[in-house]
Amino acid sequence: MVKKIWYTYDEIHQVLKQLAEKILAGGVQYDAMIAIGGGGFIPARILRCFLNIPIYAVTTAYYANDFGYETNDEIKKIQWLDPMPETLKGKNILVVDEVDDSRVTLEFVLNELKKEDFGEIGVAVLHAKIKEKTGKLPEGIHYFSGITVEDWWINYPWDADDIVAHNILAAESKKAD
Repeated sequence: MVKKIWYTYDEIHQVLKQLAEKILAGGVQYDAMIAIGGGGFIPARILRCFLNIPIYAVTTAYYANDFGYETNDEIKKIQWLDPMPETLKGKNILVVDEVDDSRVTLEFVLNELKKEDFGEIGVAVLHAKIKEKTGKLPEGIHYFSGITVEDWWINYPWDADDIVAHNILAAESKKAD
């Protein structure tokens, strides 16, 4: 059985504040974020409170179902910045996603973005899972993570049908640890 963990919005907000501090201390001034949908949308929006830079979005499809147990044969672009906005040319961008799991999606998105005319490219993930990665980060990518976790199933509040029940499970999971 896969171990599961729950996080509340408050916990995520606090982690993203700390992540923003790491990004700001990282030596690169980012001009914009590119959120990977759907998991990167909310972390990017919260990071914007601290980084004060605009958010753009791309969406891909890799997982064949909402449970993440099955994958497609290849990643597909669902929504993309095509053409790339002139306002981003030569700029430093920060790619944001919720979890660095297999790294396949990150590798795909970063390789596609490296074909564009950007300055520095960084990646910020809320959770980095401790596991062997299938995908690889391209050379020269700055990497930031909020929390490093075991290879557990992460239950995010934005996926909850019932946020009260979700928060109860989050509190219970903390007591069990």
